[in-house]
Amino acid sequence: MPKRKILLCLDLETGSETLARFVADFFQLDESVLHILYVEPNQSIPARLERAQQQLQNLVAKSMPDLVHGVLAVRTGLPEDAILAYAEEHSVDLLVLGHRQDSIERIHVGSTTRAVLSLSSSPVLVVPINHFAIG
Repeated sequence: MPKRKILLCLDLETGSETLARFVADFFQLDESVLHILYVEPNQSIPARLERAQQQLQNLVAKSMPDLVHGVLAVRTGLPEDAILAYAEEHSVDLLVLGHRQDSIERIHVGSTTRAVLSLSSSPVLVVPINHFAIG
């Protein structure tokens, strides 16, 4: 049986490390291939892409030190478009996105998450990352 492909979408903001730890703890990653994607909306600055790649590598090394089957990717463009294109290109089985909630927007989902939920042909797991802490 082929390994399941999970796409973890990170924005490298507060909570990204918590989301990465959740995925590492929740899923049996030795039985899956984990694709970890960051989308840089500003395409014209190569230094930002290099910095984002380094931040992604550092975050994964810190929060998922035992990751065996991992693929790190940095893409540019509109986040929801890049996420959906990557998911289709790599035939992922599950997309995982984080959602930060504050008291004002408890019932609202961010625009990127909403678009991915609406347009994805694969299942999408949305994790409320500020509602738990992983020690």
